[in-house]
Amino acid sequence: MPKQRRCPYCRRLFAPDPRLKERQSTCGRHECRRNRKRQSDEEWRSQHPDYFRGSYQQQKEAYGTRAEYKKLYRQRNPEYVRRNAAFVKKWRQRRRKAQPESVSPTSRDLRLSIWKQRGSISITHISHTSRDIFVSLCEKEA
Repeated sequence: MPKQRRCPYCRRLFAPDPRLKERQSTCGRHECRRNRKRQSDEEWRSQHPDYFRGSYQQQKEAYGTRAEYKKLYRQRNPEYVRRNAAFVKKWRQRRRKAQPESVSPTSRDLRLSIWKQRGSISITHISHTSRDIFVSLCEKEA
């Protein structure tokens, strides 16, 4: 059995995973892993200070920013702008209609949605648990 170690962040004892041998440095809790990752990233950035400098400016000069690209694309493609505007308008209308009134969990109101265009339905049995209501339906013969 591997020796127990102390996590450098939360100071708890933990048994390292035998597959990782000596490489596991934290206990594995989310906060400790996040702190270890932050520390590792800081160490890497201090050893490679120029890694993220320089290339962005060259790319920006060559290609422009995303906002500039999208603006140019919209100017060159007016049909796209019309289609997108129509789509957004319909989406907003559907979203407004789709928001039902909220019902309190202690309310006696029962909201039932049925997606059948014709027919008559009767409720034959209602039972409930502490969280759910079960309704048995049968279709009436017309």
